[in-house]
Amino acid sequence: MIVQEINLYQDRFKEKRIWLSVFHLLFLMGLTAVILLFSSYWYDNQYKIAEQQHSASLQTKEQADRSLKTQQKKLQLILSNNHIDIEISKVSTDIAARKRIISFVESHQFGSGKGFSSNLDGLTEIKISDIWLNEISLAKDFMQLSGSALKAETIPEYFNLFRQKRLFNGNEFEIFELNRVQEQGWKVDFLIASRVSSDE
Repeated sequence: MIVQEINLYQDRFKEKRIWLSVFHLLFLMGLTAVILLFSSYWYDNQYKIAEQQHSASLQTKEQADRSLKTQQKKLQLILSNNHIDIEISKVSTDIAARKRIISFVESHQFGSGKGFSSNLDGLTEIKISDIWLNEISLAKDFMQLSGSALKAETIPEYFNLFRQKRLFNGNEFEIFELNRVQEQGWKVDFLIASRVSSDE
């Protein structure tokens, strides 16, 4: 009879311990899945935010470009608008015409001393485009002419023809007016008159 002794205290006969139970493994796997899902959501959210910021940046740039183009067009319009220059030129022309007419009036050189009937005949012979008489007043000691012109520079030319035709010689013209009414800026009104008679 063979008898064999077994040492039950050997390591191979000891109960093996499992450090992680099935519950722990499932918990760790679930936690890992949650972390991955959260990370995926966070990165996806950051990507959407970046896209929105990029889109907003593009819109801002487009608005800035449109605003810049609008300002450039306004600047070009201002630079190309010569309305102010035209007004300055118009005023300068009116002033020059006024000075020339005043010089004619002050020189009293308008004619040959003929009667008023002859002067009226002479007026009918003076014709300049875009200028016309509105009223003629003749008396013994008083004479007044009022009219209008499309261009102020034609008025001195018109009175210069008086000198050439030798009209109203010897009459002293003491009243002179040159006006451009704002509501009728397309024409210039003028008035020239001798001294008022003693009866008025």
